[in-house]
Amino acid sequence: MKLAAGIPRRHAVVGLGFGVPLSGVFLYLAARNVEFAQVGESLAPADAGRVAAAVALIGVMYVLQAARWRFIARRESDQPVTSFLAYVVGGLTCNNLVPGRVGDLLRVHWLARGAGIPRTRAFGTVVVDRSSDLLALVALLLLTLPITPHPAWLGRIHVVATAGGVVLLALLVAARHHARGGDRSARSRLGAKVSDGLTTMASAVNRRDAPVVAAYSFAAWAAWCASAWLVASSLGITLTLPQILFAAAVINLGVAIPSSPGFVGTYQWLCVSTLGLLAVDRVDAFAFSVLFHAVWYVPTTLAGLALAVARGPAGLSSLRVRPAVVRSSG
Repeated sequence: MKLAAGIPRRHAVVGLGFGVPLSGVFLYLAARNVEFAQVGESLAPADAGRVAAAVALIGVMYVLQAARWRFIARRESDQPVTSFLAYVVGGLTCNNLVPGRVGDLLRVHWLARGAGIPRTRAFGTVVVDRSSDLLALVALLLLTLPITPHPAWLGRIHVVATAGGVVLLALLVAARHHARGGDRSARSRLGAKVSDGLTTMASAVNRRDAPVVAAYSFAAWAAWCASAWLVASSLGITLTLPQILFAAAVINLGVAIPSSPGFVGTYQWLCVSTLGLLAVDRVDAFAFSVLFHAVWYVPTTLAGLALAVARGPAGLSSLRVRPAVVRSSG
């Protein structure tokens, strides 16, 4: 059986069977030795104005990510930024509610259907889009790790993250090289689909487009950092710019760990562990994890559910701007 939009149910089953228990472990580790009455006391004086501004900045981040994806996919789709924003929010909402992180796979389906293009081309744009986020975070980690006190295990994560960044860059360069290889019409059907996806990826990997994609990426994560700073400051937590950048890299690279929907548990552990490295009290760090989690989780999920209601009984699986004639993959 399959979920909406043709996503295999096994993604949800794996997420439910492995990610949820692991999130439970991380939630226990994050909440260990924390008095919840003290957490409530830490949350009580939170400045509502700053929290509201933090929510708005998360919205800005999503708009920037949608604009970046549209720029990457502009040769494949002429849909407006609002359509890409709907796909982004819809994917995030699915990740918040459904095990297995099917959001990016659903984004592929929605773009392919909305733009009338093969899924291989839509997949290529999503790969470049998500890779740009990961590369930006790796860059932030490389920039801030040498000037931030950290234990040995985090240094090992730095090595893994760097290796992952190198692999991603190699994949994009390989796609570019593949696209320059000439006609591949004699390949098998599967080979032709793979070639089509790689060619789409390659179209965004050039000296003209890369700086624009990087600018969108760093601007989006700057919005995340500003949002996190507002939440921290509303709780009386003082963080410097390098510390905020460091937290952005560690927390957002860390959510690659398999977890429950919405990263519940995993997110708390990442926030508590990262802020602990920055000499933030454990109770305050846990309060930050709860409040900042709510800042992005609640509005995003509500927006996605509202979008689902607006789309009718089919919900998020019906995301579509208008019927389109399928473009040739040749």
